[in-house]
Amino acid sequence: METIHLTYPETPDLVPSVMVLGFFDGVHTGHQAVIRHAQAQAKQLDVPVTVITFDPHPKQVLSNKPDAVRYITPLQRKLNRIAALGVERCIVITFTKELASLSPQQFVDDYLIGAGAVHVTAGFDYSYGKFGEGTMETLPYHARGRFTTSVVAEQTSGGEKVSSTRIRQLLGAGDVDVASELLGTPYVICGEVIHGDARGRTIGYPTANVVMDASYVMPRLGVYATRVRLQDGRTFDAMTNVGRRPTFYATGDVSIESHLFDFSEDLYGQLIEIEWMHYLRDERAFDGLDSLIAQLKQDETAARAILS
Repeated sequence: METIHLTYPETPDLVPSVMVLGFFDGVHTGHQAVIRHAQAQAKQLDVPVTVITFDPHPKQVLSNKPDAVRYITPLQRKLNRIAALGVERCIVITFTKELASLSPQQFVDDYLIGAGAVHVTAGFDYSYGKFGEGTMETLPYHARGRFTTSVVAEQTSGGEKVSSTRIRQLLGAGDVDVASELLGTPYVICGEVIHGDARGRTIGYPTANVVMDASYVMPRLGVYATRVRLQDGRTFDAMTNVGRRPTFYATGDVSIESHLFDFSEDLYGQLIEIEWMHYLRDERAFDGLDSLIAQLKQDETAARAILS
């Protein structure tokens, strides 16, 4: 996939294509429906598909808080997932306050008409331009006869809208199974394995202490059945703890620690991916190492059964 990064007032080169608009955090099944619709339109018109997306999230810029947003799919992961759907071209526009101040008509003129759109599609709730005044209802007017438009209806699962907001809520509640259904793939966090306190080795459960490589949505604190993919492509069943390790620390930062089953190699410095499969239990403090080890054995049995 050709990927083009632009910052206003830069504008794209003229390439006739079907354009699909959205932020696409998660590239979930609702987003996939929009992209598939664009691909069907592009096949009829015999032109490629161009996805137009933004980075960082508008809320992060407009709120003046660098950590205002955590992502289901940080930019590179989002681009990888879009490319895997067979999209030919993606334009990533740096979201700035200057871009946010464009009128709906100027946004359409500069980034849609000016980039060669022959057809533009998006989800039913997409908005554009200053204060989000442009909507899919106003897009045909702003197109000024230069391109046609279509709207993809709301996608639902279990009677509820499929949305990035809903997926964030599910992850926050530990419902990684349902979140994965809406994503169409397991939720993934990627990070580097760093040195920890090595306490797990002394109790027979060595862990990979992971520092996230981006601002991901953090799942609910607790213990999960997971799968861990290594840099070399190998995947291992695992159990992963997200929490503050209250058995050993009264307070502390949240950490992510994965114990890989049937694995004894050194992972320090490697980038690994953790796939979140199922929530096992809350994190809690234990009254001693014996009770902690007993619980870890139960967790391992439960995780192995789920992952098998």
